[in-house]
Amino acid sequence: SSVRPSIVSWLKKIKAEEGTPIKGGRNWVAMSGAVEVDDTGLVLLCPRDRTDALHVDRAAYVTVVGNGKKLASRSKLIKSIKNADGGEMADDSTATVDVQSRLRKGRDQDPVLTVGVTFPDGASTCAHAVLLCQDRLGEGIRGDPMGDPLDRRAARRLVHCQSMTVTSLVNLEEDPVVVDAGPSLPDDVAIYASRRSSAMYVKGSYLGRQAGLGKNGLTNAYREINGAADGYPGWIVDRYDKWLFVQQDEGSVSVRGPLPSLHDGYTAGVYYLPTKSDRSIMGTTDKVKPMLLEGQAAPESIPVLENGIQYLVNLGESFSTGIFLDQRMQRAWLAEHCTSETRLLNCFAHTGAFSVAAATAGASTVSLDLDKKWLDRIQPQMEANGIEWDGRHDCIYGDCFDWLARLAKRNEQFDIVILDPPSTSVGKKKRRWSVKHDMAELVALAAPLVKSEGVLWTTTNSASLKPEKFAKMCEKGLSDAA
Repeated sequence: SSVRPSIVSWLKKIKAEEGTPIKGGRNWVAMSGAVEVDDTGLVLLCPRDRTDALHVDRAAYVTVVGNGKKLASRSKLIKSIKNADGGEMADDSTATVDVQSRLRKGRDQDPVLTVGVTFPDGASTCAHAVLLCQDRLGEGIRGDPMGDPLDRRAARRLVHCQSMTVTSLVNLEEDPVVVDAGPSLPDDVAIYASRRSSAMYVKGSYLGRQAGLGKNGLTNAYREINGAADGYPGWIVDRYDKWLFVQQDEGSVSVRGPLPSLHDGYTAGVYYLPTKSDRSIMGTTDKVKPMLLEGQAAPESIPVLENGIQYLVNLGESFSTGIFLDQRMQRAWLAEHCTSETRLLNCFAHTGAFSVAAATAGASTVSLDLDKKWLDRIQPQMEANGIEWDGRHDCIYGDCFDWLARLAKRNEQFDIVILDPPSTSVGKKKRRWSVKHDMAELVALAAPLVKSEGVLWTTTNSASLKPEKFAKMCEKGLSDAA
């Protein structure tokens, strides 16, 4: 595993990149507060030979407690505390632990507390706050990898140094310096500490979906809040029947937005997933799964309706639920225009939502994907709509580039060929490709499979790729295929 940099070396690197290097960086130490790079909030830095000249009068932290009773090693926490070069350490006996909020509704197996920790005298660190919470509450800090590196319930351990008071021991006539990080908490802590209730969910462009799709008896899966388009960059709220799936991008641009209330009569539970702006790289290195934020846990498979067609989604398994709600209109088109004479090839099929929509209209389908676990979810969805899994429907497990060439050699022909690739991926032969660079090649491979008067359907979820450029790449692919 990679070694995390110290807060001082990390800060030196950042400042050097900004063009304002820190001189004598080796001589600086982190005395108190968020002294580790994954923690947030205030940190007290001081020249190594001047630590005796400062005294920390008070430090306050906000933590999210609730890690499934998985505690960090006490000996490792104590070692971390002793390694902090903060002079006189705070006395645990005088520290206070104050429970500020609780998420309990429907969370009998996974209660979550927002806890304020205050050390009134002496230097302290986030590790100190973790140890105190574990000792007094008998529960770990959410997301703490020292508690369980495999079952991460947050992207980091949720500890934040909120305020600090420091006194100079050289000039006792000077007033203590009081520093406050401000009332705002980091988003990953705030999502637990200050849930925006239905009072915030009273106006905005997204309410049109409540009035329209929300009252549509044939559709109960749709996007409630669509990030920047609704005034909340990086904040996505999707509804799957009675469950909400919240995705929030990491980074300063992201804004924590409102949520419908659990008491609105339509919502049973809320799942939360911190995400990356580039969704295509998710799941490659991070181990974070969606977490139940509030309310009842969803069943393993949730049947949802879209335009009267039933799909099966999963909210707690991974970063993908199994259906992309922004393709609702395209699935509706397939259900309306396909017939029993239509033969469809669905490339990068995922869980086969396009295939299911076409099959409800009588089309025969072939679904192609490199991940067998997604393909295994197609047959149950077909059967949920009364469609027999017979010779009219098939799945191919393999690389799309490879299989498009194979199908062409067999002289296979389809009325509709769908290309809906991820922004970037790694193929079966470990070749990395991306829509930006390889879409023309993909189109050239797919074009020979389309019947005369047929449809080659291309789509992308790459937000950084302009439609005009995407169209030109597709045109080049058609030209290359003659």
